[in-house]
Amino acid sequence: MFKAVKNISRIGEVINILLKYSFEDVIINSSLRKFISAKKQVSFQYAANDFLEKYNRWERIRMVIEEMGATAIKLAQYLSNRPDILPEPLIKEFEKLQANVPPFSTITAKAIIEKETGQKIEDLFSYFDNHTIGSASIGQVHRVRLKSGEDAVIKVQRPQAEEKVKTDLRLLREFVKLTSGYFQNIGILNPSEIVDVFEEMMLKELDYTTEARSILRFHKIYDRYNSLKIPKPYLEYSTSKVLVLEFISGCKITDIEQIKKWGLSRRRIAEKGIKMYLMQIFKYGLFHADPHPGNILIYPNETIALIDFGMVGRLTKKQKFQISDLFFALTTQDAKAMATSIRRLSVKSEIEDFASFENDLQELIDDFIILDVGELNMKELVIRLQKIFFKYKLQMPGAIFLMFRALSILDGVGKKLYPKFNPLKYIKPYTYKIIREQYSINNIKSELQFSFAQMSSLFYSSPVDLKYIIEKIRSGELKTNISIVGFDTFIKKIDVFTNKLVLSIITTALILGSSIITVAKPETMPTVFSIPIFSVVGIAIATFLILWLLIYSIRHK
Repeated sequence: MFKAVKNISRIGEVINILLKYSFEDVIINSSLRKFISAKKQVSFQYAANDFLEKYNRWERIRMVIEEMGATAIKLAQYLSNRPDILPEPLIKEFEKLQANVPPFSTITAKAIIEKETGQKIEDLFSYFDNHTIGSASIGQVHRVRLKSGEDAVIKVQRPQAEEKVKTDLRLLREFVKLTSGYFQNIGILNPSEIVDVFEEMMLKELDYTTEARSILRFHKIYDRYNSLKIPKPYLEYSTSKVLVLEFISGCKITDIEQIKKWGLSRRRIAEKGIKMYLMQIFKYGLFHADPHPGNILIYPNETIALIDFGMVGRLTKKQKFQISDLFFALTTQDAKAMATSIRRLSVKSEIEDFASFENDLQELIDDFIILDVGELNMKELVIRLQKIFFKYKLQMPGAIFLMFRALSILDGVGKKLYPKFNPLKYIKPYTYKIIREQYSINNIKSELQFSFAQMSSLFYSSPVDLKYIIEKIRSGELKTNISIVGFDTFIKKIDVFTNKLVLSIITTALILGSSIITVAKPETMPTVFSIPIFSVVGIAIATFLILWLLIYSIRHK
């Protein structure tokens, strides 16, 4: 009961935020209108608002998200990587969002560490820095020194972070449920599925053991490469709310002054950086998905270190092949092959005009290929591709957008180090290598074995399945479920229309009946102001029904 009241109160706050930024249409065209009186609905439809004149719709959506808090901001940041869901102007606004969250007290952080580990701070560490080196919506980071003398960092989850996030997720789910019709009208067809994916992501982020497992996976694969440094996790000190990692020194990859002081080659660092990431993407299919300059550090010996493994991308073998086909088609200027690769890569594609789709890709290739090396821009290429995905409603796996995002960021980092940096130059050899692997005897043999196993399973199970279906038909127990998209909305509209019609007929009948009685004026009937009492009662009821019909029409507009 308390949670329900709390949720209603929070929904009221959200409605006030929407009204503040002139989103009355969201309320009127969704179930949120149930929380607003009919009188207020009429009044705010004609109310003036300065935000409409000063800011466009996309800017006002960003402002709403900022005011709704940290979880809403994280959802928007997640959606900014999904151009198959949102239009480009909204993505640009969401990219501006920053969750500026102040650190919580060191005393509280230490209390959480002691509760999680069951040990005193002085027994765990010989040094604990009371100042944070980073703070976010989920947790904050402190420098520490282990008893063994090793320098480390400890990530501590905020107090009650899990409860707050879960409460916000419940509210978000309720909000999406109330406004699903509005979202569908503006082209976002699966808002509930988006919340499901986001909830899964947030719950993983709340469990620090998930990040620890990702780091261990990276260690297992990349420990053999001396040029790549991955921080060591100290699992004996870590829990779901506390994570201790090796401290990584070095300078940011874009710290040009420090790189010059060390006498390092900026061009070589840019090349090593892109090769390292392409190896992760194309060779192993496990890549660090947040390569902004603060997460890539350089040692004086040119070793590259990666930190913050909260965002990790995984590609299947099939996806690696399809991505390679896509880039190969781009470099060979084959729009048809590129279109086929993209369609195969998508989770769901309903391209009605394939010729138009192919033509858009040919325009992209023509615009991109004529550029000089210094003008080549991976970010621009990715944006153009994403516009095409959105235009043709192609649903892509999340890992594909994480990969595109990583390549875009790396292109910017590489050009800052070396202005003539051309990522396609390094992507091309990897695509050729993957294509050779795709059509190698071993892979073809593996694919044939898999296909044979699938066909064998089909032939083995078909007689049993067919017998089961025939038995169901004979016994009359075979049932079919048909789901008509939008049928529920149609039924609701019919229901509203029927209610209005019934009220209108009853009201009309009362008015006509009262009028007839008034004209007839039966001598035996009592009167009020010379009007028969039944006429007065009938007109009063009719007036009440007219008012009720007006309110009902506004609420179900």
